[in-house]
Amino acid sequence: MRRVKFELPADDLARATAFYRDVFGWSALQLPFDYVLVDAGGKPVDVADADGGISPRTEFVQGPVLIVEVPSIDVVARKVEEAGGVLLNAKERVGDHGFSQYVKDSEGSVLCLWESIQG
Repeated sequence: MRRVKFELPADDLARATAFYRDVFGWSALQLPFDYVLVDAGGKPVDVADADGGISPRTEFVQGPVLIVEVPSIDVVARKVEEAGGVLLNAKERVGDHGFSQYVKDSEGSVLCLWESIQG
């Protein structure tokens, strides 16, 4: 099953986490690196089933991003380029969880491709 999640960039992860907790009642889980997983329903965050995350703002991630889970980033990255999209960074390992790669679609919107590590 392919899932779509979201990522919200922030200049201050703690401040952004507090904002979404206080305003919308979201629960959060700080990972052992600069990333916070969130559950928009306020339930305890399940690492495997979080609704999205809050990440540090980067040069190419300035606004909200959809995270699209794919079976193979390598395969989908080729399709992105063939369809007129652009690869923004190299595929990166994210701890023991999986791999990510940011791309722009044909209209300039930034997406994050996510490939889970099967375990």
